[in-house]
Amino acid sequence: MTGAETEDDVPLGERKTVTDFCYLLDKSKQLFNGLRDLPQYGHKQWQSYFGRTFDVYTKLWKFQQQHRQVLDTRYGLKRWQIGEVASKIGQLYYHYYLRTSETSYLNEAFSFYSAIRQRSYYYQVNKEDRPELVVKKLRYYARYIVVCLLLNKMDLVKVLVKELSEEIEDYTQRFNTEDQLEWNLVLQEVAAFIEADPVVVLNDNNSAFVTSNRLQEGSVPALEQGMVVGQLVLADALIVGNCNNQVLIR
Repeated sequence: MTGAETEDDVPLGERKTVTDFCYLLDKSKQLFNGLRDLPQYGHKQWQSYFGRTFDVYTKLWKFQQQHRQVLDTRYGLKRWQIGEVASKIGQLYYHYYLRTSETSYLNEAFSFYSAIRQRSYYYQVNKEDRPELVVKKLRYYARYIVVCLLLNKMDLVKVLVKELSEEIEDYTQRFNTEDQLEWNLVLQEVAAFIEADPVVVLNDNNSAFVTSNRLQEGSVPALEQGMVVGQLVLADALIVGNCNNQVLIR
């Protein structure tokens, strides 16, 4: 409860709303943290665990939407807290994409990350004297950029990189942190990806043309007779390179 208000001053229904929200919030954090303990590859147990985590976050997201006024008044819900929930859902979709290679999950992650930026959920973070909150914002930007790179939304990537660069500069100046070099390295790596794809090359006639290292829809091998969509599975991948700090485009 907020302010000088005692628990007895709050209607029973509103108290229950706050209690239920805190339970869902704690449960979601517990399940999300448990994802770190799962093996990164193989083992079917990850699917059921992801499913439980998705269910709790879905309930939490809908709950805060349905009871926003009560949570604002009685719990003191901040917009950055809503953004953090949305960011976690985006991360879940992204990691589900990594497990399954289904781009529909990547698009879902993009939708949540886009909503965070459009609704300015992290806008007020810069006004609070809490560097850990600003780091949450910077990490959100980094994850959003990765998703945009995978979806080949290069124009948006350039906008996000500019915003992230400004956020990093403000963060390091305000808090005199020791992780400035790490965040600058993030910017350098993104810049390397932007520079690597697409690239200008010369053909046999010494004419310049733009090429991309990305697999295009029209260049995917045709399915063999009798196969249906969904049966084509990547079994192995061999990555070969001989350059220092080489950028690899999947």
